Amino acid sequence: MKITDGEIIKLSNGKDYICVSTISENNIDYVLLMSDFKPLEIKFGAQEVVDGNVRIRIINNQEEKMKVLDLFKDKGLLQ
Repeated sequence: MKITDGEIIKLSNGKDYICVSTISENNIDYVLLMSDFKPLEIKFGAQEVVDGNVRIRIINNQEEKMKVLDLFKDKGLLQ
C-alpha cells in the first residue's frame, strides 16, 4: 500500500512527516513531505515497495531533487 496525500509517516530518523502531495513519473512515485515539528523541514522522496512494505528513499542528489521539484511545480503545488 502506497503513501497517500495527507498521510503522516515516520522516517528512519524517528521524526514524523506529513505527505503533502504525491506524483508519479516514469513508474516512480514521488512524495513531497513536510515535517510536523519546528524548524520546518521539506523533503522529496521516492516510494519503493520492498516485500510488501513501503519505504521512502529521501532524494539528496541535487540533480534529481531539481527534477522532482519541477514535477511538483508543473502540478501547481509549488511556485
